[in-house]
Amino acid sequence: MNRNYKDIKLIFHHPRPIKENGTSGSEVRPYKMLKAFKNLGASVVEVTGTINERKSKMKQVRKRLDEGEIFDFVYAENLTIPYAMSESHRLPLNPFIDHKFLDFCSSKGIPVALFNRDVYWRDSSYREMLPWWGRAITVPLYWFDWLYHTRYLSTLYLPSEAMARVLPYIEKFKKLRYLPPGTEIFDDSPETKNAKTFRVFYVGGIKPPTYNLRPLFKAIGQAKSNITLTVCCREKEWEEVKSHYLPYVTDSIKILHRSGSEIPSLYNQSDLFSIVRSDGSYLERSVPIKVYESIGFALPILCSPGGETARIVGEENLGWVESEEKIAHFLEKLSKNPAMLEEKRKHLKTIRRKHTWEARAIQVCEEMLVKN
Repeated sequence: MNRNYKDIKLIFHHPRPIKENGTSGSEVRPYKMLKAFKNLGASVVEVTGTINERKSKMKQVRKRLDEGEIFDFVYAENLTIPYAMSESHRLPLNPFIDHKFLDFCSSKGIPVALFNRDVYWRDSSYREMLPWWGRAITVPLYWFDWLYHTRYLSTLYLPSEAMARVLPYIEKFKKLRYLPPGTEIFDDSPETKNAKTFRVFYVGGIKPPTYNLRPLFKAIGQAKSNITLTVCCREKEWEEVKSHYLPYVTDSIKILHRSGSEIPSLYNQSDLFSIVRSDGSYLERSVPIKVYESIGFALPILCSPGGETARIVGEENLGWVESEEKIAHFLEKLSKNPAMLEEKRKHLKTIRRKHTWEARAIQVCEEMLVKN
């Protein structure tokens, strides 16, 4: 559609400050979506920041709305924790403020969309992540947020269809849409190749039970060819769980702790991005932001079977899906057949533009401007 996005005026809500160099998906995504709307030329009024900053911005927006100013829609991104716990101290002192603001916008006839990133509280693994007394606080707050959302949301966005199957009262939302992570188009010319080494790369969480990379570590140790693995993770997380991995660490495995602008060079030094890990019920419903980042680098992906990541990799021909017992053999095969990788790289270059953050922002604009 040849729409002029410069004519669009929207309110962007997020219950925390926006970080340009976030270290997690929950920090990266709000920044990328906000930037994407602005890159389209849309006029964006931000209601973000600490509780006091948001209160001030909400007051200003309420005044503008009461004076008759018109906005096309509200786009909100939530957290992996309840709204009431959004402050750094985590004390649930202000459970209503964000809901009341979004509800007020809806009462003024502005369609309100929310991207919901979290489903941990509906997953069995949540019992392992948090003690009972912690869950006694968070779960009621999750329920409070969820039921309040049904009052004012015109559109609920989820990262995957699988997530919709475990969230309650999904039928109460007027419109349900899917908005997976996006990417940027990165320099796709890998740095100087070392013909003697096949380089596998992973960046992200490593803490079991949600993230268990033992199958990948084992496969690297079993491979006979000169195959290396670089794992980039938070240093604190590695110190917490390294005993889980040390029995499988060999000279072919390198552990790094980098972030932000240091990450692109790691992609460019690699031949393959890997998401090989043990099954986890939460991961069956989620798609890591790094999957789409890999698409932006035109870096083929290898992943374990089952879940949303495997479905997307298979359906969009982003790489390969292999069972745990076949990984080592498959890596050896890939290392000896560069044409297989090059074919995938060419395909990724042809499709990656439809997965940019700007493409996600365009999707939101088009869907939110459709009159019911």
